[in-house]
Amino acid sequence: MSTVTVPPVAPSHREDAMQIFRAFKGIGCDAGAIVDILAHRDATQRSLIEQEYESAYGHELRKRLRSELNGHLKKAVLLWMHEPGERDSFILKKSLRGAVKDQKAVTEIICSRTPSQIGQLKRAYFTNVGTNLEDHVEDELSGDHKKLLLAFLTTSRYEGPEYDEQLVEEDAKALHKAAKKFSLSEKTFIQVFSERSRAHLCAVSDAYKSMFKKTLEKTIRDETHRNFEYALKTILRCAESQPRFYAKALRKAMKGLGTDDTALVRIVVTRAEIDMQYIKVEYRKKYGKTLNDAVHSDTSGHYRAFLLALLAMVVPTAAAMASGFPTKPMLDLSCCLTVAFCAFFVPTFAKLTTIEHSVKTDGSLSFLVIGDWGRRGLYNQSEVAFQMGRIGEKLDIDFVISTGDNFYDNGLTSVYDPAFRESFTNIYTAKSLHKQWYNVLGNHDYRGNVEAQLGPILPSVDKRWICMRSFAVKTEIVDIFFLDTTPFVDKYFIEPEEHTYDWEGVQPRKTYLATLLKDLKAEMRDSTAKWKFVVGHHAIKSLGHHGDTTELVKFLLPLLKENNVDVYMNGHDHCLGHITSIDGPIQYLTSGGGSKAWRGVLKTEDDIDDTVKFLYDGQGFMSVEMNERDVMILFYDVDGNVLHDWKISKLLYSAV
Repeated sequence: MSTVTVPPVAPSHREDAMQIFRAFKGIGCDAGAIVDILAHRDATQRSLIEQEYESAYGHELRKRLRSELNGHLKKAVLLWMHEPGERDSFILKKSLRGAVKDQKAVTEIICSRTPSQIGQLKRAYFTNVGTNLEDHVEDELSGDHKKLLLAFLTTSRYEGPEYDEQLVEEDAKALHKAAKKFSLSEKTFIQVFSERSRAHLCAVSDAYKSMFKKTLEKTIRDETHRNFEYALKTILRCAESQPRFYAKALRKAMKGLGTDDTALVRIVVTRAEIDMQYIKVEYRKKYGKTLNDAVHSDTSGHYRAFLLALLAMVVPTAAAMASGFPTKPMLDLSCCLTVAFCAFFVPTFAKLTTIEHSVKTDGSLSFLVIGDWGRRGLYNQSEVAFQMGRIGEKLDIDFVISTGDNFYDNGLTSVYDPAFRESFTNIYTAKSLHKQWYNVLGNHDYRGNVEAQLGPILPSVDKRWICMRSFAVKTEIVDIFFLDTTPFVDKYFIEPEEHTYDWEGVQPRKTYLATLLKDLKAEMRDSTAKWKFVVGHHAIKSLGHHGDTTELVKFLLPLLKENNVDVYMNGHDHCLGHITSIDGPIQYLTSGGGSKAWRGVLKTEDDIDDTVKFLYDGQGFMSVEMNERDVMILFYDVDGNVLHDWKISKLLYSAV
């Protein structure tokens, strides 16, 4: 996921070109103006600015930048100006030239790319350099390192998530045997590492550790050396987690005395428009500080400003960043959100992402609601899934809603985490459940790599999967608003206990929540649907173990009442429940029984002012059948028995 922040309404390319031209005029160059423009334009916009500049002023923008800028800033900006597809070829060309080769850069670029990316790289290299990349590697490198890179460049590899378990075991044994020889058999390592997919290599690494009580990476470290060792480790680490690989590389570039600015620039610039958001999450998780803070400490001036802009650090201008503009800490929600929402809200043009979903030909809609489920089939998850499949077929459901806590106990570690397959794909296998799944995040999901669930990779693994922080699903009869509730809860920030939460995408918290509430309010206000539902992980009203969420009662509930929301659905409490508001039409429905339940800790009706219709401290799920006039809601237990049913007419707002 890109970290580059582009203005919602950017100036015209002519205006940008003119401002850059003005920055060059006079004595010296206004580097801050250059940074403020180019660091906040995507690849297409930068290309159009270049074309406009040359057309208007008669010379190439890159040549002018090369003459006006200096030092590390010049290197970073010039690398940024390349098209993403040609940037790798430029780095390789420069790294392979001269008496001293930058073999680390060559290895990093080649061994971290997927087969499809390598195909694009080879074509771009031939176009820009006039030589086949393989020929250049053959001429300039040597030894096992060269053999591995050539094999990696020329061998086709599968890019999907599937792998052959028998072949995995055979490869693990072959690598162990090759490493046990007096001199490591490099042929076996080159063959396996150049021919196998990333998913396969991950499985080999796990099998190797299980079978031989030693990690594959340690074997590589003990038995190989220098560039060959680095190439093998790069391939393996990128297979296991590419963001973690780059986080470690960035740490190494900035660790100790001095900074490896060549590596720092290369990684930040090449990954900013691809997966830097994931890298930032891994960096903070592994090293206990943000990547922004690390870069801020190790750089200075407009060079610092440019890198931080690519990392999407939330500060206003390059001038402020160049002077060391401090970042503000996150504040307690209860102290600041009211002020932020009412007075200091930062204007935004962004609105909730909207997904259109058609109703059936008769104008009806049906779906299932499940929460707190991902436990690899344990705690009756598989049994609940079976009954969901049965009811889903009976109702001919249109989609499934997940109320969060999708993967226990600590979310997903990466897009390659087997928990996705073991807790989702392999569990909800019924044909009726092969419909779209609309997912929100829960607090347990925030303990892992949040971007793994949000990014584009998992939908390519299982096309049912759609997960965003907040979004809207709109149909002809109901608009369903999905809300990211975890960042509302103060205790996760103030008293996280032993847990580590991935807050990378919600900082600064005050602005994030204020923007979210504003966008939700606007979407609900503009909705013309007959029904309005809202989905969040945390309860507004509940008699379960966690009970009411005070922050949602304070900040969200007034919006729901103001906009005549009919139903609020949540998980979090591992139970099933239905509470009816005594001062409005809102029905509070808890469906958090997807797996582990039976906590035995329930509140009583005396603990709540509203009317309790139903409460069940066990596993199960919920179904919704509706048309323009009526909504029918049923709760089921782990055996598929109906525990509670309730029907409402839009005209009457009363239970039947």
